[in-house]
Amino acid sequence: MEVTPYTPTDYSLARTDNNVHRLPPIRSGDLVSRSDEAPAYTIHNTRYALPAPNIIRGTSDLQSGEIDSWPANASGSSGAFRTLALTNQGRLVPIGTNLRGKLDTTPKPKFLAIIEDYLYSELKALGVEESTANESRLQVFREVFSTIIDDFKTYKPLLSAIKNEYEIMLTHLSDKVKELEPLRQQLVLLSEQCDKKLMQYRNEEREEISLLKEEKRRLQQNIRQLTNQNQNLETNIQRLQEEVSNQYQLYRKELDARKLLINDANDLRNQQEKRTDEKEGLDEQGIKKEDPIMMRIALKQARKDLNLALAKITHMEANYNDVVPRRDFVALEAKSNECLERIKELQTINDNQSQAIEQLRTQNENLKEDIQRLQREKDELNIKNENIHDEMTPRPSWHLAGEVIDGGAERWQNVSTNKTSQEKLVILLNEFTGGGNDDDGSGNQSQNSTVPDQLSPRGEGEQIPFHLRSSRPVKNRRLTRRDVVVLIQEIWTERRISDKQDGRTKSLSEFIYEFFRNRYGNHNTAVEMGYNLDYACNRFKYNDNCQLFYHILSGEADEDIYHYTKNLIEHLAERILKESETYPNGSVPSEKFHNMLTKYLPNKSSNDISELVTAAEKEQPNEEQISVAKLFSVDDEDNYGEFIRVLKRQLNDDKQSYIHDVVEKTENSNSVNAKDLEQTLRSLNPHIQPNELAHIIQWTFEAKDGSQKPSMSVNDILQRLQNGVFYRQHALSS
Repeated sequence: MEVTPYTPTDYSLARTDNNVHRLPPIRSGDLVSRSDEAPAYTIHNTRYALPAPNIIRGTSDLQSGEIDSWPANASGSSGAFRTLALTNQGRLVPIGTNLRGKLDTTPKPKFLAIIEDYLYSELKALGVEESTANESRLQVFREVFSTIIDDFKTYKPLLSAIKNEYEIMLTHLSDKVKELEPLRQQLVLLSEQCDKKLMQYRNEEREEISLLKEEKRRLQQNIRQLTNQNQNLETNIQRLQEEVSNQYQLYRKELDARKLLINDANDLRNQQEKRTDEKEGLDEQGIKKEDPIMMRIALKQARKDLNLALAKITHMEANYNDVVPRRDFVALEAKSNECLERIKELQTINDNQSQAIEQLRTQNENLKEDIQRLQREKDELNIKNENIHDEMTPRPSWHLAGEVIDGGAERWQNVSTNKTSQEKLVILLNEFTGGGNDDDGSGNQSQNSTVPDQLSPRGEGEQIPFHLRSSRPVKNRRLTRRDVVVLIQEIWTERRISDKQDGRTKSLSEFIYEFFRNRYGNHNTAVEMGYNLDYACNRFKYNDNCQLFYHILSGEADEDIYHYTKNLIEHLAERILKESETYPNGSVPSEKFHNMLTKYLPNKSSNDISELVTAAEKEQPNEEQISVAKLFSVDDEDNYGEFIRVLKRQLNDDKQSYIHDVVEKTENSNSVNAKDLEQTLRSLNPHIQPNELAHIIQWTFEAKDGSQKPSMSVNDILQRLQNGVFYRQHALSS
């Protein structure tokens, strides 16, 4: 509660050279009458003088009674006035100007001296001598003031009225403080929640910006790769064009040479045929005429033609020795056409890649603009959020209260129907302060709905749990259900980390005390939080997490129930998630998910597997495939979805079936010892592991002091098995 700073006024105490507060001096002009003037009064503008007071007053009036006049034996000099000063000890002492700052030693009245001595002795006895706000100091001054009122009969009504007004105002302000204290706590809680949400939004925006930046870097890398590929393709195209051009020129030369060779060969063949015909004609003529002269001429001409043919052949061999055959030319021409087609395809690919690069550049620019826009929106939202947080009061979403109050949305619907906003606010304040958790479901408080302000201590004996050892009452902090569940989740997380590092060397009660001691730094707060946690868990037994934690903390249930269930869920999630990585986005079809469950839960029946698959589909009704990661997601209150709830229910059904079989085996026995129970479990489950069997036997026959009982009744054994790790179909496939 803020205190208005002190501002000096005309009525404030003046300061002397000794830095002591004192009352302002009484100026002679402020008096009603002066000592050197006679008293007078005025009627109808006519002034009448009165005789001096010492003439009228008798000698009896000058004598002191029980209440002495002050100062009693003063010198009576009126030349120097005296003022009052406030010392560091809170005393009012007279200081005269003729004393030059020294204390006036003029004797005080007896009554005043007695009152002051009583006041100073009481303040010193209570240790409240300093001028600070304190109830004990105020009570001492109240008693002194009451004594003064009783002795001053004349001023008693006025002083009593003044005192009553101050008392009424103090009571009113105290009530105001008590009324505003819960609201202040609520404001602190709401402020923390808003800060958490703001940090969550900032983390989400930071992750989204990081993803966008990573996408930007990936696109820039793709652009660089495509640019390099484009440059390589352009270089290859230029090289292939040069090679094709060279090969084409070579092919043209070879084609021209081949055509020339073919023409020469045809001319030579025609000449040979002509000469052969002429020779045949000459032969016929020679045969007919038998002219030797013609024969010689023909022979000479034939030799001449032969020499000419040989020369042409030699010429052709010399000039056309490097000419390729026609089939090789056709093959090279076909290869050239293929290269031209390949060049066209590469040019098309190059054009497409250029377009893709332009699109990627456009997308990159768009992403940059989106990032800038998101940054601007983020800044605007931050400014808007600050403005809303400071100035605006939007209408609340009342349906969200059903997620945090006891009983959930159904009870909130019952208690808030046809209620105004003011009434809903009162209901919420009662919930937060612990006064609205025991109603009958219709909004009406039951007769046992009062919540104590303090929790009774249980003592400091060895039989008391370690986190509850206290001999003094502790404050009830009125923890809400969500606060308790989140706190339990934090304790379990730290507990599992400690078990992995050092092993389980301490009980849960000792671990809780050390957890709170490390968090708050002192013993009293640790014990106070331990009492509040124990009380809140007992209050919120309808919540499964609170109920299990309370039973484990009180020694009624085995701690391994929580660890076993948590490890089973985590191991199953690890295997299924690893196998689902081969599917897009980790979403698998229902048939594949059915096969996974059958593979990793071999002891489950087909009906149980089908029930689990149905629960998974029901949890994700709008999805075509099952997102495995969502099935195993958990919130900060350690709550899972429908799939894990069905799995836990099947484990509980398996336990009940197992216990039922034990009942049938032992129902005719009055008492059962450890050996009998071991034989019964081996007969019901021949494949039970030795360490598992030893843990069940140890938990069943363990007493509260840690010793082992020789035998127990059947009902007690069944109760212990009900609260222990006792499952039959629970193992995952190796």
